[in-house]
Amino acid sequence: MTKKFGILCCESLVRELAAVVAAGEFRGVLTRTFCIGCGGKRVGWGDGLEAPFIEIRETCDRICILRCGEGVNPPALPGPGPVVVAPDLMRGILIPEPLFDAHVREGALMVVPGILSRWKEHVAALGFSGGVPEGFFFESVKKIVLIDTGVDPESPRLLAEIGEELRIPTERIPVGIEPLRRYIGLQYLQWRLDSEKKNSRDSIASANRRAADYAMTIDILGRIAALQSEETVVEEMLDLFTVLFGPARIGFAPIVEGKTGRAVSRPPGYYDLPEHGGRFFAEEGRSAGRHGEDGFSIEVRHEDSCLGVLLLEGIALPERIDDYLDISRFVAEVCGLAIDNARTYRRLQEVVEERDREIGERMRAEKALREANRKLNTLSSITRHDILNQLAALLGYLEITQMDLAAGRLPADPTLVRYVANELQAARTIQRQVEFTRFYQDIGVKEAEWHDVETLIRQAAEELPLSGVRVDVGVAGLRVYADPLIGKVFYNLMENSVRHGGSISRLSFSSTGAPGGLVLVYTDDGGGIPAAEKEKIFRKGFGKNTGLGLFLTREILAITGITIRETGVEGEGARFEIFVPEGEYRFSVKG
Repeated sequence: MTKKFGILCCESLVRELAAVVAAGEFRGVLTRTFCIGCGGKRVGWGDGLEAPFIEIRETCDRICILRCGEGVNPPALPGPGPVVVAPDLMRGILIPEPLFDAHVREGALMVVPGILSRWKEHVAALGFSGGVPEGFFFESVKKIVLIDTGVDPESPRLLAEIGEELRIPTERIPVGIEPLRRYIGLQYLQWRLDSEKKNSRDSIASANRRAADYAMTIDILGRIAALQSEETVVEEMLDLFTVLFGPARIGFAPIVEGKTGRAVSRPPGYYDLPEHGGRFFAEEGRSAGRHGEDGFSIEVRHEDSCLGVLLLEGIALPERIDDYLDISRFVAEVCGLAIDNARTYRRLQEVVEERDREIGERMRAEKALREANRKLNTLSSITRHDILNQLAALLGYLEITQMDLAAGRLPADPTLVRYVANELQAARTIQRQVEFTRFYQDIGVKEAEWHDVETLIRQAAEELPLSGVRVDVGVAGLRVYADPLIGKVFYNLMENSVRHGGSISRLSFSSTGAPGGLVLVYTDDGGGIPAAEKEKIFRKGFGKNTGLGLFLTREILAITGITIRETGVEGEGARFEIFVPEGEYRFSVKG
């Protein structure tokens, strides 16, 4: 319980204290008053002060005693007591000590408004009765000095009346209540500081005790929490509970997906018997808490799942079952986490094993596919070579036939001349198409990899007749993950511009960010592509040459999820946008 700051105040200072406390600056202040005949007279501890002090002593840990005379010190009382401060209030608090001492040396009687308002009572307290002892004051008091705190508007008038009646000079020193407020404020702050220090010390001590408890618990449970086998976790858990509570019998019944498994017990097999195994659960369901006179059961849980029930019977100190339950709940939480981790680890192992099997099967399938592709490519290469040989012979015969017709060595039948010309054109087209397939027989055969876009563009540009055409490459550091034939994409785009763009002077590559990825932009300043043909140009067979260039370009990009489209305006040049998804591109800083 947080204690308070207490103030014991004599009746002569009640109004000053009330004015200070009324400002509301000092919360938690407990005040009491006493009457011990102030006015400078030395008094004993029991004269009205002991009772209120004892009253607030138990609820306060700092007490300030305010009286208008010399300070008092309480006697030693049994038990720990509060800090007590008892200043000489008039000397050093309300007015400086040198000023107070100077007036006293001059024979001054120092008073406050509370004394002045009852001055006859205070004179009587000095031992005089039956009127005012003017002779005494005339001989021993040379003047009366009022330390005016301003709480009584009548004080100046009363001071004048007393001086006139006693024929003694008077003097007034206005001080207000600010000096008293500052002093109480200082004591209040010191109390707050002491309280905070004590609270800090208590908190640190409590934290140290908890840290020691946690360190011990962690040391015991650390190995359990790190285990990856549920069977081992359960064995270690039974060992731990046996060490902690010394039961004669202990068992754990696991629960997996709502179904109870076989109990693990000490002695082994004890809870396999139906009459013993039934003790894990009450008729209405799982029980947690006391179990008979000398045992208890507790659910081992993780988050919202019950992973099993732990049962202990015949413990060494049954009278401490309630304490054991509190400890067990914490230990069971860690064991529940360990069991859940072990079950998760087992599921992950099963998933990894299944994944490994799938990966193995996939790798075998990919290997078989690569082998099949290799054989197909070999067959394709041989077949293409044989076809080209036969086409070369066919073209030779057709060209000889055409020359003989032109020279008149064969009858110049117009129909025959037209047939030979068409056959020659068809054979040459077949030759170009067969030769074209040589470049693209490996599409999708080799694994995709990272490519430096700027390097590929510049290499492709060197293979094209681009005399007088400026190539701007604004993709420094850009790398894309694509099929190894990605270089043919940039070659086809530029070759297509040169072949079909008309009079071009500039080709440009740049990149820009886009939602979900990046757009690689290619433009030329040629004639552009009609709106009706923007999608047709990617179809197989469309175009004036082989009709495969842009079709295969789209196929190469699609292998790694990259798309391409034409977005230019006819008459302003072609514009191709290649969209690269997030994760399929990155930027590197060149050294």
